[in-house]
Amino acid sequence: MREKAAARQKKGGNTEAEATGPPGASNTPPPPPVTSRPAAPTSYGSRTMTRVLGLKIGRIVLDPGHGGHDTGTVGRGGLKEKDLVLEVAYELQKLLEKRLGAEVVMTRSDDTFVPLEERTAIANQAHADLFVSIHANSSTARTATGVETYYLNFARTDEAREVAARENATTSRNVHDLEDMVKRIAAAEKSAESRELASILQQKLYGGAQRVFPGARNRGVRTAPFVVLIGANMPSVLAEVGFVSNPRDEKLLKKETIRQQLVQALYSGIEGYMKTLGREVAQR
Repeated sequence: MREKAAARQKKGGNTEAEATGPPGASNTPPPPPVTSRPAAPTSYGSRTMTRVLGLKIGRIVLDPGHGGHDTGTVGRGGLKEKDLVLEVAYELQKLLEKRLGAEVVMTRSDDTFVPLEERTAIANQAHADLFVSIHANSSTARTATGVETYYLNFARTDEAREVAARENATTSRNVHDLEDMVKRIAAAEKSAESRELASILQQKLYGGAQRVFPGARNRGVRTAPFVVLIGANMPSVLAEVGFVSNPRDEKLLKKETIRQQLVQALYSGIEGYMKTLGREVAQR
């Protein structure tokens, strides 16, 4: 018996595998483990842990601003910001789910008031990967037009501070909360990815605005201490999709075809950001 085993070993056979392997077992080695490749740095050169670890986006929270008794801006023609952004968010949800296969959570799905702090809490409790708050703009200058996108930081201009004050009007936070708020704002990882998301989203949003608002202005990427973004554990931005206070733009925003183009622009911005991380949607 030992002579036969030695003879087989001499011919290069694996006697142990032949003796113990299950019938029909393949000798083909298993494939190497699947690993995520690090994504490229942000356009600003940041190599965040999100990119180093090759993390993906799977769950997105959409936040239609205002709601209920908080109407937001109301145009001269009667268009209410709360109604406009809810419809935009709803249509965007359908696109993200259909085209990207992403899971989308809405902070509100009807005309109800949700406190600003609860909106971020909803995103955190859902373990979301992105938070996108959707608003429409207002200005005392009736001819103001264009789009802008914000990420969380201290406001650098009077105009940005004015927008932040308006959007923060319903918060219940007090001055003694400031120290904790500052610590949260300073989270570099989230800030870097929020900046990247805001940049790509603004680029696409402005491209869409140019097609629907004559003379639309690219108001750029801005920073402001929006309460609705403070405390979010994920990259988060606030997009202003047009000026309800501009009578001409208000009329355009009432048209479904115009709103759909803005929805498509927002979708393209989110998709574009996801491509910088790797196109695949994370599976949960």
